[in-house]
Amino acid sequence: MAWLDFLKNGNELSELLIEGQNPYGAQLLKQADVDQMRDHLQPGERVLAYVLGRVVMAGRGLWLLTDQNLLISENDSGTLVHHVALKDISEAECVKGKYGYTLRVTAAGQQRSVYGASSHLAAVFYRALGQKAPCIPVLKPTALDADDVAEVVHHFSDAALRLQPVAMVNADVHALIAQLAHAAANHGWLQSSEAHLVRVAETAH
Repeated sequence: MAWLDFLKNGNELSELLIEGQNPYGAQLLKQADVDQMRDHLQPGERVLAYVLGRVVMAGRGLWLLTDQNLLISENDSGTLVHHVALKDISEAECVKGKYGYTLRVTAAGQQRSVYGASSHLAAVFYRALGQKAPCIPVLKPTALDADDVAEVVHHFSDAALRLQPVAMVNADVHALIAQLAHAAANHGWLQSSEAHLVRVAETAH
């Protein structure tokens, strides 16, 4: 499986090893991504964020975060999408690795991960996830500047527009994404106090 992955994605993997980061981690969603994910969204579900990276022994990874679920694709040639309800996530983590950021979630006793995620997309993704599920605060996170924020807002708004009916994508969705991006830039990825508040809220439910 790893050999087949290298044959198919050798250029991308070579660039990742040479550059020390995933050069494809900050891309807009491909049309194939949109086609794959669109039918998995429920009426009224709002797209918040996404990250692109690599999955060990599988290939390209896409994590799409909505206000209800985390949708995970772990193979760029397959159609399988894993649904993880945010309420079922017991713990999430985001750490800086050798090739970018690695994100992990644990739900129903099973852990999934993606590595090589873009720092600024991962920052806002993780902040959005931290408002919905218990997340471990990020240690020494990369700071975001105005260009990073603008790129994230553009990428995530583009995903929302292409994945959902036009009638659902309005100024409120764009404003929510922009708010998350600016919060990540101004207040860090996820504060310890915020992570604690999420845990308290989960316990109350």
